Amino acid sequence: MDFSKREIITSSWNILKPNFGLLVLAIIFIFCLNLFLGMIQNRLLEDLTFQSILFTVAAYLFQMGLNLGMLRICLNLVHNRKGDFSHLFGSFNLLIPYLMASLLVILILLVSAIPGIVLLLSSISVDLDTFPTIESLEGMSMVIPVLIIFIPFVYISLRLQFYDYFLVDEECGIIDAVKKSAAITKGYVMELFLLGAVMSIIVLISIIPLGAGLVISVPLAIMVNTYVYEKLKRGSPKD
Repeated sequence: MDFSKREIITSSWNILKPNFGLLVLAIIFIFCLNLFLGMIQNRLLEDLTFQSILFTVAAYLFQMGLNLGMLRICLNLVHNRKGDFSHLFGSFNLLIPYLMASLLVILILLVSAIPGIVLLLSSISVDLDTFPTIESLEGMSMVIPVLIIFIPFVYISLRLQFYDYFLVDEECGIIDAVKKSAAITKGYVMELFLLGAVMSIIVLISIIPLGAGLVISVPLAIMVNTYVYEKLKRGSPKD
C-alpha cells in the first residue's frame, strides 16, 4: 500500500477545508472548557477533600469523553458523513472501555520498558544510605539502557496508537481494539514515525507567529491521524 506523506497530508487538508469551522469550534470549546475546569481544580485542590477529588476525577472523565467525541466527528468526516458539533457529546458511553483499554496499553508499555529500567538501575552503584544523584551517574554509559527503554516504547506506541479509533468507530471490545491497532500498523512503523515527525515539525513551526498557526495545524494533525487510521484499515498490512 502506498504511504505517501504528501498524499496523506493533502487528502487530509481537502477533507478539513469544508469542515474547518466545525473542527476549530470544537477544539476551541474543548480548550476553553479544559482551561476553566483546570482553574476550578487548582482552587479545589488547595484544600484536599473528598469533594475536590471527586470533582477532579469527574472533570478528567468529561474531558476524555469530549476527546472521544472529537474522534467521532473526524471519523464521520473521513467517512463522508455529516459532521455536527453535537457529536462531541456522543461518545460518553465509551468512557469505561476507553479507560480500560488505555490502562492495558500503559501496562504493555511499562512491561516493554522493564528490561531497560532493570539495566539502568543495575548500572547505578549507590550506597544504601545515599540517594542516586546526577554526580553518581558521571562517567557511566547511559545510552544503551535509555535506548532499550525508548525504542520499544516508541515502537509499541506507534503500533497501538489507533485503539481509541477502533473503540469509537466499531465500538469493539477492549482487547480487540488493541489487537486491531497492532494489526493495521504492522509493517508501517517507520512510515508512521516519519509522518509523526513531519506533523510535529509543522505544529512547531505554526507556533512561531504567536501561536496563530495552531488554528490550522492542530485540526490538520487530528485529521491526518484519522485519515491514516482509515487508510491503514482499508489497506492490507505489509507482510
